[in-house]
Amino acid sequence: MKKLWPLIIGLGFSVSSYAATESATHSLNQSPLSALNLLQTLFGLLLVLACIVAVAWLLKRTNRFHAAANGKLKVIAGIPLGTRERVILVQIGEEQLLLGVTAQQINTLHKLETPLTETESSSPNEFANKLRQLMQRGDT
Repeated sequence: MKKLWPLIIGLGFSVSSYAATESATHSLNQSPLSALNLLQTLFGLLLVLACIVAVAWLLKRTNRFHAAANGKLKVIAGIPLGTRERVILVQIGEEQLLLGVTAQQINTLHKLETPLTETESSSPNEFANKLRQLMQRGDT
């Protein structure tokens, strides 16, 4: 059995080299700018882009990277103060902390005595409502 392995490997190399020479002679006969080659390249590019988008959507949908500590740690709200500075409200179990986040460090700004409820925190539609009000004022 040990004597068969070099034969199998040698046969594999010879088949692959034969296939490479055949494909090289076949590709020399076709124009690289033919419609079929361009469509094949475009289809391959679109397929790769679609796979990237699908994986990104799937990761965002599952919240795999945002879930930590079995769902007991989550960011409730955050606002940017500058290009690299933010203030975020984090809930850890039953506690809520106000954190200052910069590029170099994270500081605890305040520990909330009474946690904010969902109605007290800003709703995602708050921006949309303010924008709608501003647009209606501009029309009149």
